[in-house]
Amino acid sequence: MIDAVVVGSGISGLSVARWLKKKGIEPVVFEKEDRIGGNIWTQSREGFTYELGPQTLLADGEVKDFFKTFGIKYIKASPSAKKRYVLKGGRLLPVPTDPLSFIKTPLLSLGAKLRVLREPWVAPSIKSDESVAEFVKRRFGQEFLDYLVAPFISGVYAGDPGRLSVRHAVRKVYALEEEFGSVIRGAIKKGALSPPGEMVSFEGGLSTLTEELSKGLEIRKENVVLKIVHKDGIFHLDTRGGKLQAKAVVIASPAYTASYLLKNISWSASNEFDSIDYVPMVVLNLYTSESVPEGFGFLVPRKEGRRILGVIFASNIFPDRAPPGKNLLSVYIGGATDREAIELEDEELISIVERELKEILSLSSLQVLSVKKWKRAIPQYNLGYERYLRLAEEIEREHEGLFLTGNYRFGVSMADCIRASREVADRVERYLERSSA
Repeated sequence: MIDAVVVGSGISGLSVARWLKKKGIEPVVFEKEDRIGGNIWTQSREGFTYELGPQTLLADGEVKDFFKTFGIKYIKASPSAKKRYVLKGGRLLPVPTDPLSFIKTPLLSLGAKLRVLREPWVAPSIKSDESVAEFVKRRFGQEFLDYLVAPFISGVYAGDPGRLSVRHAVRKVYALEEEFGSVIRGAIKKGALSPPGEMVSFEGGLSTLTEELSKGLEIRKENVVLKIVHKDGIFHLDTRGGKLQAKAVVIASPAYTASYLLKNISWSASNEFDSIDYVPMVVLNLYTSESVPEGFGFLVPRKEGRRILGVIFASNIFPDRAPPGKNLLSVYIGGATDREAIELEDEELISIVERELKEILSLSSLQVLSVKKWKRAIPQYNLGYERYLRLAEEIEREHEGLFLTGNYRFGVSMADCIRASREVADRVERYLERSSA
């Protein structure tokens, strides 16, 4: 009999498992792959350190406390990484970061800027669930959506703002309208116009974080959980390595894997979770000896007619990522608005990226380090997403001792998953105390 089983060794599963161990509970982590980390995957080659998935982590006070608790040392991004660009008319234009730069920016026309100034007087919507596109157009106008919001939605979700729910995809922005009747008024009163936190990574890349979290944990890699049955208050698990029983089970895998694991617990819930949309993504890492602009990178609005969603100047952010005289670039293609990209051959993807980078950045020489295809990369908090969140709560109520976590539930960022992990672990601890009383 095991006190707690954690299924999945991505950032959610490992974070929950480390909290449990700190509480004196010895969890067993199951991972179907031969490596831990999920979508967090760092590789090194030819003196380059590059990411196949997420690039950085936005660490606020709570996340930094988490690192401190577990003795994990992080490195801060270069100050110049605060500078970001958006492509418009073939030119890379800096994203405005303060009122003066907003007034001067050529990203928006004068009419669009005046439209933004009307935002505090725009009435709230009567809809209970509004898309990001509807919300932004109503409050700020079409140009603001096209050249400021939609590109960043691509950067975070690789999503379609016409389908994403503002209530769930950008909860904090939605909450400002709810509380203050205006996003601008609310942001001013809250004293912040951008998400709090510092951009960080780790010596050796993001995989260092998952490796550090895994220390001291019992992780059974290449061990698939085939079946979970809940009977008489006990969870019976069939795994590739054999059968076992557990008092509590934390499913910290993507929704489509959770769907499979829930088949013998709730057939209807299993079908529902399998319908959560995950968009495909291709990540290409390339390098050049030529110079690139200072800053984090650039995003490409869909109106610009390019295949590239965005480019990160990885060696600008953390200089140790490339040998001297070389610049490392991470390029993203695919997402909700270009699902077909995942079906292209590597050679065609490389050709597209090289052509567009040469046109945008005037680069004449590029060398490819990696092409990584993620068929199911990022869950989409689309309109109607509330039903999945309610369903997760219902399953947990009906099957005490079962806990669902992951980026499909508490937010898609690494920081969201880390912040949620402590509460999940606390709930597991309380359940185990009750069940043994």
